[in-house]
Order: sequence, then C-alpha cells, then structure tokens
Amino acid sequence: MPTSTYSHIPAVVNYLAHTRPDSILDVGLGNGKMGFIARDFLDVMLGERFKKEDWKIKIDGLEVFPEYVQAHQRALYDEIFIGDAFDTIDNVGVYDMIIVGDVLEHFEKEKAWRFLDKCGAHSSKWIMLNIPLGEKWTQGAIYGNPHEEHLSFWRFEDFAPFTADHAVFSFPNIGEYGALLIRKDDYVHFRIREAATELASAGRTDEAVNRLAVGSKGLSPNLATEYMIFDLYMKGNKVLEAVKKLREILSAFPQEASAVKTHMEKIAPLLNKPT
Repeated sequence: MPTSTYSHIPAVVNYLAHTRPDSILDVGLGNGKMGFIARDFLDVMLGERFKKEDWKIKIDGLEVFPEYVQAHQRALYDEIFIGDAFDTIDNVGVYDMIIVGDVLEHFEKEKAWRFLDKCGAHSSKWIMLNIPLGEKWTQGAIYGNPHEEHLSFWRFEDFAPFTADHAVFSFPNIGEYGALLIRKDDYVHFRIREAATELASAGRTDEAVNRLAVGSKGLSPNLATEYMIFDLYMKGNKVLEAVKKLREILSAFPQEASAVKTHMEKIAPLLNKPT
C-alpha cells in the first residue's frame, strides 16, 4: 500500500542522523512518507533550510504505480522515476543512501535478492531496508494496484549477517516489522562470499578465490572475506599465499594480532616441510 507502519519512524530518523546522506533514492515512495521525513530532518532541521530553493539534499523517488504520485510528492522530491523498480533502477545514478521501504516482499525471493544487488550497485554508502517480517503479512492487489501483492516472506535472520543496525517492532497476531541499516560494502561482501562458497563447494577453489579478490576491489576491507580467502588458500595447499593473506589481515585489522599469531604458529611447520 502507499503507506506503512509508523512504528519505525524514530529508527529511520536515527539512521539519517547517523549517516547524514547528501543524496537519497527512495524506492517505492508511495505517499512520500520517507521523502518527507528525510527532507524535513536533513534539510529543514539540520540544515536550517526551510525554503525549497535553498534545499541541498538530493532526494529522488521511484514508484511503479503512477496513480500514487501526486502534487505533494512532486513538491518534496527532486525527481520521481516511474516504472518497475527492478528495471528502472538500472537507469538512475548513484546515491549515498537507497531506502527500500516495503518493497522486497513484492518480489519473488530470488528476484528480490537480485534487486538488492542492484541497490548495492547504485549506493555509494548505505541501504536502509524497511520490511515486514514473518509469514502473516499477506496482501493481495489493493487500491487497484496489481503490484501490491506480497510474493515473498522474510525473517530478520535473512539480513543479519550484513546489517549494521536494526530495530524490530512486534505487531500482535501479525508478526514483526524491521527497520535495518546496511553498509553497502558489507552487503556486497556478503553476496561475494555466497558466490564464492558455491564455487568452492563445486571444487572450483581457484575461481572462488578470484571471485572474492576481484569482487571486493574498491570495497572497504572485510574481515570475513579476508579470512575466507585465507581458508581457501589453506585448503588448496597454497601456504605462501595464505601467509601473505594473514599479513594483509594484520595490516588492515591490527586487533586481529592474536588470531593471526595463532594461525602463523599452525602454519609454521608447513613452511619448513621439504618440497
């Protein structure tokens, strides 16, 4: 529907305060709630810019159902893209934050993950995900909008491995609703590791390492990704490469000194083995 629960608004404001994005894409803008909150908080309250001509935060919206878009949304958003989010997002730019509000459940699950991948490609820093959790959030086509039907159900655990902050709200007899803040780099790292795990399970260890190395270029260092590369080197008996990776881990994550030392001690006998 073009609106949603109000329970998560304090969490949304908290995430905006923490991240201070200069540009936002609101996917599934509906009645414009997220756009208004972002505009009011970032431009008017924090920026002390109440006149539209003084606004500095770029806030664009994306909506599949054109009848939802009215004058008040056009007054708040800089640009509104009309079309199916899965395809239309290919034609937008890159934003500091992408808000995905009550959208994923309208895709089949596999397609929803691919859509999140696209959000990762169009976000430079953050993804904010607002989503009903549990299998009781059923919904058909309403308001004359066939896109309103819920096609997938989600749990917080689906997103926990890459979520930086979250708030979950309970609704009796219905389920939970989640407001999640995700670092774009953490999400991309997670998806790269998933792909690498599939390759490694098929015995394609070198391809798995390459997928991790190439896919993580340009991203901030991620400890789980680095250790996965190390583990794959060890499984492939590439001891020298494993040692090099441990040194890289220590350089990027000094707090891992004790763990790296333990790994080095275990590897030492392998280095001294005659070839």
